[in-house]
Amino acid sequence: MIKREKRIQDLTNFIKVNNACSISELSTKFNVSEMTIRRDLAILESNGIVRYLHGGALYNPGLDSQQSNNEDVKDFSDSDYLFNQQIVKHRDDKIAIARKASTLLEPDESVMIDSGTTMSYLCREIENTFSFTAVCWSLNVLVELSRKPNCKLISYGGYFHSQTKMFENPYPSDFMKYTRASKVFISAGGVHPQLGVTCPLSYESETKRKAIESSKTSILLVDASKFGKVCPTHFANIEDFDIIVTNDHLEESMKQEIVARGVRLILV
Repeated sequence: MIKREKRIQDLTNFIKVNNACSISELSTKFNVSEMTIRRDLAILESNGIVRYLHGGALYNPGLDSQQSNNEDVKDFSDSDYLFNQQIVKHRDDKIAIARKASTLLEPDESVMIDSGTTMSYLCREIENTFSFTAVCWSLNVLVELSRKPNCKLISYGGYFHSQTKMFENPYPSDFMKYTRASKVFISAGGVHPQLGVTCPLSYESETKRKAIESSKTSILLVDASKFGKVCPTHFANIEDFDIIVTNDHLEESMKQEIVARGVRLILV
């Protein structure tokens, strides 16, 4: 019983870090049958810790300790809520955007990948056989890319923010001063024609800004729900991006606005 309890706790921690995992992946990781994994996940799902999704499990703190008396749920930090809440929202749109964005990568090039839930999906869409160099500054991207055998991975540390899984380097200018990339993939919380491209947390802005300045081609990945929204911290304008990839729920007026500013708009 103790062994099983430890496995369930380890299973929970693994899914929490990786956000979403397949049944077969978990079976291999913990060296047990898929049937055993399914039974363990059924326990976690009943306590609101995970959700079944297409033959896998998705970490789901949206049903956290306030909705369960299970002590395991209470052990989780509420500071993870923002990131995990976002990974569930507009999931299909984000996956489609990420899949399209992955086709913009070219073999053996150097890219920068921002923090954010869409970036997790982007990393998963990159084939394991694909050869490239990646610079990143968030735990979720770091974990995903560490599984890519042909990815040369560069990451800088700093203060870790569990809300966004981002490492805040106190001196991003120093790190970016000698770092360059052919492309940077950036996320955002809001895109507004007059008020620009914004993010919810101030510590994100400087890294995003410096990454755009240090890259040849800047690519914004946002689902259509972000357009028209304004977050507290401004870090760029629409025309600072070369390409915007979003889903085709965008209002016609916004499509025209983006194109009029000389930005390539890719709809999925």
